Amino acid sequence: MPEKLKYLHFESVDSTNDICMHECKKNRCPTVVTADSQKKGRGRNQKKWSSPDGNLSYSFGFISKNIDPSISVKTGLIVARAIKKVLDIEILLKWPNDLIFNNKKIGGVLVESENIHSSFCTVIGVGINFNVVPEESHWGNINIGVNQQQKRKNLVQEMSNNLNELCEIRNIGWQKDWLARCVHLNKEVTLLDEEKSFIFLGIDDEGKMLLKDRSNSTKHYSDSSISVKGLY
Repeated sequence: MPEKLKYLHFESVDSTNDICMHECKKNRCPTVVTADSQKKGRGRNQKKWSSPDGNLSYSFGFISKNIDPSISVKTGLIVARAIKKVLDIEILLKWPNDLIFNNKKIGGVLVESENIHSSFCTVIGVGINFNVVPEESHWGNINIGVNQQQKRKNLVQEMSNNLNELCEIRNIGWQKDWLARCVHLNKEVTLLDEEKSFIFLGIDDEGKMLLKDRSNSTKHYSDSSISVKGLY
């Protein structure tokens, strides 16, 4: 682990994000919390995120003066890069941060922040299905068994190293790298909140979607979930 980074691991917790937020605010230093399973995991938009045995529940917390608006999208890229480096598995991305393997969702990201005095405590939660019994039809696995503990540890180390240096990803062409992994670039997507369809053209420097409507007008969107035709 990077120096001055606090690391805690549990067999089972209610929420790694909750523990990470508490520890990060208390110690005011970068904090990593992992668990083999969690009972009250959360996803985006208050959705339940199930985290049974065979799933890695991971949270990274840090203190900063500002919140990077693209942090959620960047984290998906960081995790995909780490999986490729450690496990040699190519992971694709669905906006904003679903992790896709063999057309199935194998992971996701939840970012939560709290204001503390003049700073922010931000916690990045990541769930990855190593080898789980699917509870929903769109779940997938990267097929890493429970006996492959060293691979799990190496992945946690790689993600922690890169998230600890998150600010450095700002100016190294991260958008191009993200788009190279995007599973729906130039494809039709549907905004679930509006039930309207668009063509996904890319992302801006804040990670917002660039969507083209039927009149060929392009707009920036950030506050909606999308569905992708042909993808779960």
